[in-house]
Amino acid sequence: MSTDPTAIKSGRIILVAQVEALQEKVTAVASHLKAIQARALSPEEPGCYTYRVVQYETKFLVFEEYENVEAFKHHENGAPFQTFAADLSNLIVGPGANIDIGFYSEI
Repeated sequence: MSTDPTAIKSGRIILVAQVEALQEKVTAVASHLKAIQARALSPEEPGCYTYRVVQYETKFLVFEEYENVEAFKHHENGAPFQTFAADLSNLIVGPGANIDIGFYSEI
């Protein structure tokens, strides 16, 4: 696993992200992730092949697949992602309110 998408030198980039919402912010986190998913799976992001979100109580897991680093960066720069990132510290548990993200290559 890498924390840097540029470490994936060939093939598609697989991203797994985990986040825990504050109890009172679960609905808000789910709404943000649904908005991000809607754009990711739209023609606006042709390099995104998969964007799946699962939830158990306050914990969310996101599984994403991109054609390459450029496609991931395009996703990151999208309005729904930027809106979520701007509000992150008010929504999730943990020091610095960070999302645990790992980048992988497919075998």
